[in-house]
Amino acid sequence: MSKELKFKTDEEFIAAREKFFESHPEAPKAEEIDCLNLIMRKEFAEQIIAGTKKLEFRNFSEFYVNRLIDKKVNEYINQHIDDDEVVVFCNDIRQVQKIHFHNYNNSWFLDVECTFNDAFSVIPSDIEFLQNQYGVHDFDELLKMYEEAGEKQRPFFFYFVCGKVVDTNLVVKPKEDEYVEICGGKIIMDPICDEMVKGDEDTNILKFKVSKNTFKDIVSGHMGVFTKEITPKNLSMFFITEEKGTVKEINGIPQLRSYDAIQFTNKEDSYTCQINNADVVLMDEENGNLIPYSELEDDIDYTDCMIAYDLGDKM
Repeated sequence: MSKELKFKTDEEFIAAREKFFESHPEAPKAEEIDCLNLIMRKEFAEQIIAGTKKLEFRNFSEFYVNRLIDKKVNEYINQHIDDDEVVVFCNDIRQVQKIHFHNYNNSWFLDVECTFNDAFSVIPSDIEFLQNQYGVHDFDELLKMYEEAGEKQRPFFFYFVCGKVVDTNLVVKPKEDEYVEICGGKIIMDPICDEMVKGDEDTNILKFKVSKNTFKDIVSGHMGVFTKEITPKNLSMFFITEEKGTVKEINGIPQLRSYDAIQFTNKEDSYTCQINNADVVLMDEENGNLIPYSELEDDIDYTDCMIAYDLGDKM
């Protein structure tokens, strides 16, 4: 079923949505999250208290998708993907009521109301919405870069609207012009590494030389996630950089270079597969889990982490 769904006001949309769920009692609604725990850098928590930071962003990675996407609603939408009403009115993103921000060792915390949360892509309409609705321009330059490059595939991000401060053990006085939208990273050195090369710009393929055992595990499917240590020598291979040679960040999220696929080679053998997702991670020494960079404590540097590529289908 296809309908032309247009709403002039929020009230019209809410009324239409309520009518939809009344006529579709089988349609599931995403389960709310009473309190979402997120690790944050102290400087950003202080900006929330000072009132200079309104939105928090997280990568649309598997780690956050598993926490924020309601699987039942997602399955229902996919089963009725041709029904415009289902696509418009059913939201599989779980709404967060409160966020508990803290650092890695819990020496400080910040509890805030979450007035709304959703996802967006780096496309003109979504970025214009962030500009008009929240006065946020964090992604303007990133959008410009993708538009000028003619990139069709755009990254997605989750966003959270930070409301009233509920509780905290931080004391911060607001400072004029305190907030800096783009934070600097490490100084980039020219990559000098014989085990990887950039792919053709038209194909966006990242190429790695790997050991025989690693190559075998990748081809056989036993290795679903390929990780590589980040060093000063290969830093610029993975990240978008500023003119000054620093890693480009948006609210603490490093902006990764866009690659469509990875080509692994071992002597004369070659295997190329798609990249489903990429993230910066640190391995937890206790249980071996991969922790996203945005969940790490303040003093963790990129060169202490790894790049993790979720490997997809063979090309």
